[in-house]
Amino acid sequence: MSLSSSSTLPYTPKEMGRASLSRTFIFYTLGLFALLGVLFIGILTKITWDSSHARAIRVTEAFFQATKRPFERAIWTVNADATLQLIRGLESLEVIEKVWVETPDTGNFGEPLTGQRAEEALSYTLNSPSTILHKDAIGQVFILIDRNTISYEIASTVGFIVTAIVVYILLLAIVIRTVFKRLIGQPLSDIVNYLSTPRLIEDPPKAELMPGRADEIGILSASLQSMVQRRHMDLQKIQEYQTNLEDLVAHRTEQLKLVQEELIQADNLAALGALVAGVSHELNTPLGNALMAATTIKDSTRLLTTELDQQSLSKEALEKEIGRISDTADIIDKTLGRARDLVGNFRQVAVDRQSEKKRAFSFDHIIRETLATLQPTLKKTPFEVQLDLNADGVIDSYPGAVSQLVSNLVENALKHGYEDRTDGVVRLSSRLETVPLISGGEPSQMKIVFKCKDDGVGIPEKNLKKVFEPFFTTKFGKGGSGLGMAICYQLVTEALNGTISVVSKVGSGTEFTIEFPVVAPADTKQPARSKVQ
Repeated sequence: MSLSSSSTLPYTPKEMGRASLSRTFIFYTLGLFALLGVLFIGILTKITWDSSHARAIRVTEAFFQATKRPFERAIWTVNADATLQLIRGLESLEVIEKVWVETPDTGNFGEPLTGQRAEEALSYTLNSPSTILHKDAIGQVFILIDRNTISYEIASTVGFIVTAIVVYILLLAIVIRTVFKRLIGQPLSDIVNYLSTPRLIEDPPKAELMPGRADEIGILSASLQSMVQRRHMDLQKIQEYQTNLEDLVAHRTEQLKLVQEELIQADNLAALGALVAGVSHELNTPLGNALMAATTIKDSTRLLTTELDQQSLSKEALEKEIGRISDTADIIDKTLGRARDLVGNFRQVAVDRQSEKKRAFSFDHIIRETLATLQPTLKKTPFEVQLDLNADGVIDSYPGAVSQLVSNLVENALKHGYEDRTDGVVRLSSRLETVPLISGGEPSQMKIVFKCKDDGVGIPEKNLKKVFEPFFTTKFGKGGSGLGMAICYQLVTEALNGTISVVSKVGSGTEFTIEFPVVAPADTKQPARSKVQ
């Protein structure tokens, strides 16, 4: 028995590398770090943008406040050159993209923008510098912040931060991978390699898998090695048991055969003993009548002798005693003839059962002889045996097997078929049939079809398949051995080279059908005392 297949892994080393725990751990860990980094960069970009934009506005406002009065004087005095010079001064600032002035009286200074860009420009009001007039608005200065400069600044800052984060994540991945591989990945790989060892259960490695390690991985490896060692010892026990199993089965089988032979022999002897007891009881009547008749003749002879000695014998007395002796002699002849038939039937049945020899005989005659020996038993029961025999031809087979088969079937019907019944009829029938000619096979032969049918209680369907099993009986503890039908099956299949089948319905009785060839094969043996299949 080999269990090495149990250590075969479902993945190749390459596939295991792609799906390793360390790679999965790093993938999820760094993926989480990347998501957090993206979120962080987004928030940082927003904050940096707002901060840079606010700083640009503050710088722009500071420069505007410094140039506001010159703007107001230049516009008030309609000094275009001074105004344009101030505009170019503001546009020279890094954070300012475009500046222009719009006045209601003198027109525009610079190149004003329109549309979406104009709406994004900062707007400041210019007032009259005259101290006499009220501070009336004389124009508006529009300043457009340079977003490209802010964006470049933000990109530079965020780029540096992103680069730092990427470098940090890569360094972190290397560190995590190294630590993870050393603490978890490599030990788990060692465990996997240990499990993939060829013939792991049959010949496990002796060296300790992870010596000196007392954490969870160490406990796991120690438990795994302990489990493998236990399975190794279990396998050795199984192999040792299998080595001796065949011898043990053969020994137990031989013992069972011996027990079966003893039980079958005991069953046969018990049947023969019952047969002897029945025949002896049946012989008592004719032998007793013969003894009584002999006594009567003796008395008549003594009487005639006495009267002859006394010379007082009359003709009438002589005729009377002679008639009495003649009648008594007829009684003796009939009773001794009956006894002779009983002894002859018993002797033939007993010889047939014990000889195990194949010979020519009349099938129907064997049935009648067997029933004659069973009459003492049948007379004690209220049941009747009816015959419908139509196979009176001479066959060449085993008469002992046929006789024992008939006895077992009849006794089985009386013992089991009519339980709790006060009447019943067992019908025995026989006939000769021709076996159909098989194309290309042997010539057609004759066969005997013998049936034993009763109208008793029947056999439950769940027990039909067990009828011919040895030791199966519903009468354990009540005189049933469970061998009767097993012996019948063996007699039919092995001795007579035939088949036996049973049909039954609860409440409607049981019918056994036996079919076997008229001429039994020459090498067939009567196995009733050898074994039961």
